Amino acid sequence: MREQGPWRSKGAVSWLMNVAWLCAAALVFTGDGNPKSPVVEPTPQTAARASPSREQLVLPPALSDVVRMPFSVPGGYPVSLIARVGGRQVRASWTYVDNLPGWNSHLDSWLLDTLDKAAASSGSRYSPRMALNAAMPAEDSLTVTAEPVLAGGTWIMFRERVTDTGPDRTRTVNSQTFTIDTVSGELRPAIELLRPEAVDRIRSRASSVPVAIAAPTAQHPAPADLVFTPSGELQISSPYATERGRTGGGGIATIPAGEAESMLSEAGRRMLSQLQTPAATRPLTPLGLRHINCDIVPCAALTYDDGPDTTTTAQLLTILKNTGAEATFFMTGSNAAAHPATARQVAEAGHAIGNHTYSHPYLTKLPPAGVKSEIDGADAAIRAAIGSSPSLMRPPYGAADATVQSAVGKPLILWAVDSLDWQSRNPALFVPKVLKEISPGDVVLMHDVDPTTIAGQQELITSLQGMGYRLVTVPQLFEGTPLAAGHVYRARPGRR
Repeated sequence: MREQGPWRSKGAVSWLMNVAWLCAAALVFTGDGNPKSPVVEPTPQTAARASPSREQLVLPPALSDVVRMPFSVPGGYPVSLIARVGGRQVRASWTYVDNLPGWNSHLDSWLLDTLDKAAASSGSRYSPRMALNAAMPAEDSLTVTAEPVLAGGTWIMFRERVTDTGPDRTRTVNSQTFTIDTVSGELRPAIELLRPEAVDRIRSRASSVPVAIAAPTAQHPAPADLVFTPSGELQISSPYATERGRTGGGGIATIPAGEAESMLSEAGRRMLSQLQTPAATRPLTPLGLRHINCDIVPCAALTYDDGPDTTTTAQLLTILKNTGAEATFFMTGSNAAAHPATARQVAEAGHAIGNHTYSHPYLTKLPPAGVKSEIDGADAAIRAAIGSSPSLMRPPYGAADATVQSAVGKPLILWAVDSLDWQSRNPALFVPKVLKEISPGDVVLMHDVDPTTIAGQQELITSLQGMGYRLVTVPQLFEGTPLAAGHVYRARPGRR
């Protein structure tokens, strides 16, 4: 029998205190992710700090990072990565929203700026390669998040936060909240929803939250992290850092609804009334067209030629669905005409579809009129099957010259990595070939009509995802890069 267990250890008191704080924190948030004020019995220390004229809740500093409940918004989809940037371990997670290009663009700029600053210490700039094969860290040195905290009506509130842990284990937290009008796309910092004269009151209220801050209120910056609750309360997270080993933030001050409302501008009142109603449903973007910034996330585009086939293409769709991967199918018109239901299954699953000619000839052996006939014939067959014509094409065998390029009338998507699956017909050969040759931004060539190709897809996809790749469609891969008709593309260009 052991003489001493965890309940008798010297650190038991500290451990029990942490458990107690976490239990208290569980009361702070309800299941919908909205902050609520718990009933907390005051201790002599907190009673001495509290002002009798203000509602105030002081939480232990570490909880501002520990308590982070998920909150979903209509059309929102999470993205994350782990990277080694400038010698630092970085964990990032954020949420894009369908059909909000202004927010998504703002988010991309903020993320790249944050990652570039982390990379600058090593004299470089962030690259998606830094997120490949990054081991799961025991503890991050830089955590970057941008997530929704509240949604109602046509408005969403987001919080951006950077938690920076120094070599001495001192943490500094910088956070800011924004509001987005999902109808107009208007994006503004939450502090701008207040009347200018209310900012000093907010600053004063926030500066009373951190412990042992004696500097005059005017020297403290106005906090940038403000969140309204559905009941109209205003919660302010302090921007101040604290001692070594603890998270900056000091706590949360809560301003009652009546007082908070008196601080709002007219725009703030409109926004608050929206946030007090259910979030409006919004149209969703097809999976294969959803915004993903491949300058941030290491992306690759798996492409499959020559289908569709009722058996092998259907098997591949199941694998893609189960792994959460997106892909692009360059279909021949003859097969689309023969198997229209399978072509529709590809489109309905959200994957991209491209033109691979009608009968799969060497286009370089045809006159311009023959090239155009092949392209038009495939367009017509695919349109009859899925309801629209593809905007991209791939010449069979990769055969394209100046005549072909001028005749096709679409961007030509070739490849950076040729799996040679059609040649080896052996997953033990083509899977390692792809894994060895691939780089972020590459287009990979395979064929969805060969059973041996399908046999290797589960291993290939899960291996790529394990390396850190996000598998996207060709339109997603090249988003932000104009694709011109007649031009050839093999991989996404690097960030300028």
